[in-house]
Amino acid sequence: MVLAIAQEPKCHTPAKECERQIRQMLSGRRYLGVDLDEGKPGLVIKSVKADSPASRAELKEGDRLMAVNGKSMEKATVKMFKEALAEARQTGRLWLIVQRRGAYKKVEARLEPYPQEYIEKVISGHLAQAHNVASGGGQ
Repeated sequence: MVLAIAQEPKCHTPAKECERQIRQMLSGRRYLGVDLDEGKPGLVIKSVKADSPASRAELKEGDRLMAVNGKSMEKATVKMFKEALAEARQTGRLWLIVQRRGAYKKVEARLEPYPQEYIEKVISGHLAQAHNVASGGGQ
């Protein structure tokens, strides 16, 4: 015999309000499209999102970030990288120095707004996990 236990939603804000807040937070906000690992020391690109500004700038998995817009990233944390991105959001331009297979490479990237498909994916993921709402449905 299997007992099904109903899970309580993890978010106490109404689903419609969460959707509105997520849209407001992500609409027009710019991103690069990389996931990072904190190396010992520094930051290494763990993955590059397909069809993202990072992929268009030809950043690669395994690239070690050495500098962003003139700031050293050799001993940086993810938090420090996010601060450098926040400073660049006004112009949307990044100049990166990466170390790839022992060689240094200068890369120019432009931050771009999140695609609508990504925003919809974040919203549906939050609603499914925190509100027990199946995708495509309301509350």
